Amino acid sequence: MDQADKLRGMLNLQSDGNEVEAPSFGARVIAVTSGKGGVGKTNFTINLSLFLQRQGFRVIVLDADLGLANIEILLGVAPKFSLLDVLNNKCTLDDAITRLEGNLGFISGGSGLTEMANANEDRLGEMVEKLVQLDTLADIILIDTGAGISNTVLKFVVASRESIVVCAPEPTSITDAYSLMKSVKERGGHIPQFKVVINRADDKKEGDAIFKNLHKVSQKFLEMEIEHLGTIPFDQNLVKSVKQQKPCLLLFPNSSFAKEIERIGNVLLDIKSTKESGMKGFMKRLSGVFGK
Repeated sequence: MDQADKLRGMLNLQSDGNEVEAPSFGARVIAVTSGKGGVGKTNFTINLSLFLQRQGFRVIVLDADLGLANIEILLGVAPKFSLLDVLNNKCTLDDAITRLEGNLGFISGGSGLTEMANANEDRLGEMVEKLVQLDTLADIILIDTGAGISNTVLKFVVASRESIVVCAPEPTSITDAYSLMKSVKERGGHIPQFKVVINRADDKKEGDAIFKNLHKVSQKFLEMEIEHLGTIPFDQNLVKSVKQQKPCLLLFPNSSFAKEIERIGNVLLDIKSTKESGMKGFMKRLSGVFGK
């Protein structure tokens, strides 16, 4: 029995590969990703999470960027524990959540995620048991993946029911966003609901034009439907907030950036997601891509 078989068994999957009915409750798990770095993905994630928390939801951001601790830098905080500490029984999952405001917190993933991908069967079982507890701690989980189309990034995107793809107006960013979705399609199996955000656009017209082209090629070559979640204009206030290591939504609530984050957040909440199975469902799907 390989790792994937072991994990499926733990998550109540039948031996024939058909899922046992998943619970109708659980956190809404959304991967936030990008085809390349430098498009503002993590800033978007932080500010979106703050908005969602202010709507009364318990929100946890999982920093799944294995190379850079961008969330920690942007917020000017140093978490006491990481996911690796949880997996090594040095703290509880709740201890590893760095609380930011109210019911908003984040977990530093780092090398803990690498260890999860390389774990043996027994070790993997312990990890699964810990991570599914997130369903009792959060209503919404945003997974801030690394940038690009590495195998690790693709695993998290594939395992999520929903994925927000952030891209900038630059041709390379748009091409890389398409390449990411293409890579997910080529892996086969589960394909998340892709929602696109155009960041740092000159105006809404530019964002609409970019999405129109991206949607057209996705339909034609990938036979995939994607959604336009919104267009965020370039805003100097965001630059100021980064320098102060505070969310723009907090420092400049009336800025054009903050207003569009709020609009996008409301659109996201209005979208009827597929049946939620929370972290448990996420781990089921993740089990199918271990070792691939």
